[in-house]
Amino acid sequence: MKFEIALSLPLVVLVGITIIQGCNGKAVQFIFGDSLSDNGNNNRLSMTLAKANLPYYGIDFGNGLPNGRFTNGRTVADIIGDSTGLPRPPAFLDPSVNEDVILEKGVNYASGGGGILNETGTYFIQRLSLWKQIELFHGTTELITKKLGKQASDEFFQEARYVVALGSNDFINNYLMPVYRDSWTYNDETFVEYLMETLEKQLLVLHKLGARKLMVFGLGPMGCIPLQRVLSTTGMCRDRANKLALSFNKAADNLLISLEPKLTNADFKFGDAYDVVDDVIRNPYKYGESITPK
Repeated sequence: MKFEIALSLPLVVLVGITIIQGCNGKAVQFIFGDSLSDNGNNNRLSMTLAKANLPYYGIDFGNGLPNGRFTNGRTVADIIGDSTGLPRPPAFLDPSVNEDVILEKGVNYASGGGGILNETGTYFIQRLSLWKQIELFHGTTELITKKLGKQASDEFFQEARYVVALGSNDFINNYLMPVYRDSWTYNDETFVEYLMETLEKQLLVLHKLGARKLMVFGLGPMGCIPLQRVLSTTGMCRDRANKLALSFNKAADNLLISLEPKLTNADFKFGDAYDVVDDVIRNPYKYGESITPK
């Protein structure tokens, strides 16, 4: 069995398609995320240190060569689209993207190393934070409005599906690294609060720009990814990082619950499949694999 982004595949298949199912076949996706969804943006950032241009990225996708996805196969966005019949949105920085492509397929703004916070992942030199991705989306709305007119443009963006899938870098490539100021400015509780305050502002901007059908994905057991296990003294999953993921998920779920009723025609949902992903990691034999972290 081939695993595609092992920490996120069950999350997408079991939870993510819920909000997107039932579309009339004309809707497109707009993706905001990190390396789990990046399908080529970082490869077109000239100065970034986070590029998916090495073997064996892409080995189980298309011609088997690196294609900008930080995975052997499909990304989160690919899986959602394939599971629901929605087209795969191209990377924003793909030179083929124009008004007609956007209307047909949507856009993927995701960037490896990006986070909710602007300061996250600065040692990658270049990456697109969520604020930057939203800024680029704003430009997209203006472009389509010029082509279609305001009424038709509003209808197009309000019928589209939106995925926000990032947050792990804010911990792994920011808060949990002592080189970042956030690591000594906040404690575990106040840092999650800081993330939620920022995420709320970002979701409000997306709603103002037309997002109505939107899902925010939670974090998987990020303490079990290879980087975190290498940093532990035992090589096992790092309990603190996993607890932070759970705290993030609970806070994000509460945020969406409180935010949705306040926004006109909003269908904002939270996708939390931490336990499902954790089961894949700890009981891989159930899914056709045999290697498991302790």
